[in-house]
Amino acid sequence: MGALARPFPGVRLVVGVVEEPRVLAAVTPQLGEWTATRGGEVEVRGAPIEPNSACGADLLLFRGDRLGDLIDARALAALPEAVGRPPAAVEAESEEAAAGDEPRPDRAAADPLRFADVVPAYRDQVARYGSERFALPLGGSALVLVYRRVAFERTANREAAGAEDLAWEPPATWDRFDALARFFQGRDWNGDGSPDFGVALALGPDAEGLGEATFLARAASLGQHRDQYSFLFDADTMAPRIDSPPFVEALTALTALTASGPPDLARFDAEAARRAFRRGDVALLIDRAERASLWGEGGGGAIDVAPLPGSCRVFDPSRDRWEDASPPNRPSFLPFGGGWLVGVASATEGRRREAAIDFATYLVGPEVAAHVRAGRTFVMLPVRSSLLGQGLPDPRAAPGVDARRWSEAVGRTLLAARVVPGPRIPGADGYLADLGRGRVAAVAGEPADRALREVARRWSERTRSLGTERQLWHYRRSLNTLVTMPEPPGR
Repeated sequence: MGALARPFPGVRLVVGVVEEPRVLAAVTPQLGEWTATRGGEVEVRGAPIEPNSACGADLLLFRGDRLGDLIDARALAALPEAVGRPPAAVEAESEEAAAGDEPRPDRAAADPLRFADVVPAYRDQVARYGSERFALPLGGSALVLVYRRVAFERTANREAAGAEDLAWEPPATWDRFDALARFFQGRDWNGDGSPDFGVALALGPDAEGLGEATFLARAASLGQHRDQYSFLFDADTMAPRIDSPPFVEALTALTALTASGPPDLARFDAEAARRAFRRGDVALLIDRAERASLWGEGGGGAIDVAPLPGSCRVFDPSRDRWEDASPPNRPSFLPFGGGWLVGVASATEGRRREAAIDFATYLVGPEVAAHVRAGRTFVMLPVRSSLLGQGLPDPRAAPGVDARRWSEAVGRTLLAARVVPGPRIPGADGYLADLGRGRVAAVAGEPADRALREVARRWSERTRSLGTERQLWHYRRSLNTLVTMPEPPGR
């Protein structure tokens, strides 16, 4: 590090984790080099902390869906735009831009964070709240379609699909996905002499949240209009949209898929869906891409991966009508508010804040990101383009999974033109729990419109209890694009 060697002697940092201490397993092995080269000390606290009790920690590790809670508690410091980059380089780059000059090719060498390599959705959306950057991205999560290659390659299946005029490729739309699930259901698509199943999904109660994420991903293709920033709520009133036509249609269609899977599909959680797919008798699965190591055990053969489908029509809430979408409307929905982040505590000041920012940039820098990608103890998707192109971190840990198609599917998902992070407002976990109860009620037989009306009622009550104007401020901020006052209204 030259003149910057050991710049923080005697500085002691405390790292805390919000809610999910397992993420510490991905970063604690990386602490040695920072302490050796910076001269500081790091204490890692393994017990999870609540956003409003983050006192005593200098750095916070958390999921993106807790960002609003942390900001509402004033627990995070806004990071400077020049984070990870020497001020002289930033100033020179600004002067070049003002003069209309092209940036110099050696400028990246002055950027140890290499932030341009971070996927734009994480650099410009997930790590921001309004116009300010409150975190840096550690790792991501994305949903993908997983399918058995033999189901699409076997001649008997191809011939039968041709007779039914069914496109024989990964589905570009949810309607095609539904048709494929029905086609494979009860058919001996793998040639083992017994009938098999079409699809495995997390349709029952699901502590992992995959069921809610799958529903919201399908709803996004129907309800995230290209001219709208908001999705779950009206960005002017905070009225829930969860009971509007695109959400009702998405839940109705997902509920109908119980007829295209194993007999107990309506009770499947995330692991039950993976287990059914692992056995080799289910053709299609929707799962988080980082769970690839849980797909391929057993005798099911080669496994391919594709992005989730889209929709040939989309609902415009401002006009209260459906519109045709060509090509299909295909925004990417990112679970957990995008993934896992690191931020600096607002109470950390002076040299400790400088050290904390340096440590945060170290954790998300290219070298450490490569080590985290290769780890097996806590899996996250890489959020750097250079790492996404390298495919599965360890193909041996994901038997049967086509590494190239996995990489393409993840890349297309994270690099989509429009990306919708999961909810990040205060109380996001409560809103999602309400949604989970409504979703499960619909799968159990309650009409989707009635189930979602109840969800909307619960959401409205929850919003009022937290303060409607304050929640509206947070929601607009969480969209990163709409104007708000600098500070939220009082409670």
